[in-house]
Amino acid sequence: MAPPVKKCAKEFTANLGTNFEFTVGKAENLISEISEFNKGDILTCGAEFILDEAQEKGLILGPTRRSVGYRRSAILVSMGNPKKIKSISDLTREGVRVGISVSGCLLGVWDDISSKAGLTDSIRKNVTDFADGCGAVMALINQRKVDAVFGWDAFQKLWRETMEVVELPRDLQVFRSTGIAVIGFSRNKEISKEFINFVISENGKKTYREYGWHHTLAEL
Repeated sequence: MAPPVKKCAKEFTANLGTNFEFTVGKAENLISEISEFNKGDILTCGAEFILDEAQEKGLILGPTRRSVGYRRSAILVSMGNPKKIKSISDLTREGVRVGISVSGCLLGVWDDISSKAGLTDSIRKNVTDFADGCGAVMALINQRKVDAVFGWDAFQKLWRETMEVVELPRDLQVFRSTGIAVIGFSRNKEISKEFINFVISENGKKTYREYGWHHTLAEL
């Protein structure tokens, strides 16, 4: 989540001289901090259901919510693909270790995909590790603790040297929107809205594409 929005902030600063201070972390922690300390200007998270929660709690301004792009689900494996995983059915083979995320934007993605394939029970028996968010699920692959994880194809942009993407067929793919919104406690609402407009502009979309986000059905 952080690299594309930070690059957008750098470009925005170059044009308008605005200073940014980032707090990067799990969505649950960020929402808790916003609620506790009543401060912040912009919140961006990797799935709309996270912003739904923030809006329901009155922490963000609903009319300011925008989508900055979509990410496509995929099976991620270690570089070299030691277990020769080529399809979702390979995740049901004996001895294949599967990792899933139990928090953040990947919450429930393994269930969505496995259910579409009708392989929930067969894959569940091979789930050996539960990760606390995107970074943790990728650590499972980078440290070769599992043979495959359910993640986003965009991860390859950040971990080019340690992982490979096994694409899923279109009918099994899951897409989730990355959202951004102004925090209700913001003292800089107007400039925050300007930054969001920049993020969803063509320049902003170009930056997000560089990191693996998609913006049209044709791209997905």
